[in-house]
Amino acid sequence: MLKEGDIVQALELTQRHSKFWIFSLSKDSELSTHLGKINHNECIGRLFGDILSLTKGQVVLLNPSPRDFLRHFRLKTQILYEDDCAVACSIAGVGPGMKVGEAGTGSGALTAFLAHYVSPTGHVFSFDINPHHLANAKENLSRTGLAKYVTFTVQDIRSSFDVEELLDAFFLDFSTPYEAIDNIAAVLKGGGHLICFVPNWGQVEKTVAQIRKNQDFFHLTTFEITRRNFNVNPDRHVMRPVFRDLVYSGILIHSIRINSELR
Repeated sequence: MLKEGDIVQALELTQRHSKFWIFSLSKDSELSTHLGKINHNECIGRLFGDILSLTKGQVVLLNPSPRDFLRHFRLKTQILYEDDCAVACSIAGVGPGMKVGEAGTGSGALTAFLAHYVSPTGHVFSFDINPHHLANAKENLSRTGLAKYVTFTVQDIRSSFDVEELLDAFFLDFSTPYEAIDNIAAVLKGGGHLICFVPNWGQVEKTVAQIRKNQDFFHLTTFEITRRNFNVNPDRHVMRPVFRDLVYSGILIHSIRINSELR
C-alpha cells in the first residue's frame, strides 16, 4: 500500500508516445500534467498497478525502475545507457547486500542501477574527480530514494584510494581506466568482478593490455550491447524498425579478480 514519501511513477495509459511522471508522495500535494492534476492524497493508500482517472485521461501507478529514473536526471555528462548499465550489473552478479565501487560517477546513471540492485542491505562507493559532477549525481539520486545506499567521494582513483572493506565488484567509466587497474586489484575480493566501459578502440586495447599484465586479474570478455527498437501496429499488421535509433554506445570489458599468489 502506497504511503507518504514513496517514490511513484504515473504512466499515461495511451498506445502512442506515453508520458510519465516520477514523484515522491506528499500529503495535500498535487502534480500538474497535460491530463489534469494528480492529487497525492488520492494515490496514498492505493497499490502499484492501480489506475487513476484524471480530467483528460488515465494513468497507472507504478514502481519506477532505474531505467525510468534516468529520463528524469539532470545530465551534465555523457552517461552509460540503460542497456549497458543493466548488462554490466548482470554479468557482475550485483545483488542485495553486495558492496560495490564505481569511478567516473558522472551524472549518476550507473550509480542508480547499482544502488537499486544492492539495496536494501548493500552499499555503493562512488568516486569522481569532479566535485560538481558528484554534487549533481547526488541530487539526481536523492530524487529516487536511492542516495542512502551510496557514498560519494571526490577522489582520483588512478593515484590512490581506499575503502573500509573488500568489494564484490568495481565499475570504471572514464577515459583512462587502464591507469587504475592496479589500484582496483587491491580493493576487490577474490572472484570479484571488474567492468570497464570505454567508447574508443584505442582505449580498449590499452585497458585489456593492462589487465593482462596484472596477475591479479583474468580477462574474460570484451563486447558491445546493441538494441533494435520496433514500431508495432497490430491493427494494420505493420511492424517496422525505428530508423532513428542508437546503434553504438561503447565497449564493455569484463575481468575477474583471481588469487595470484596461489598460481
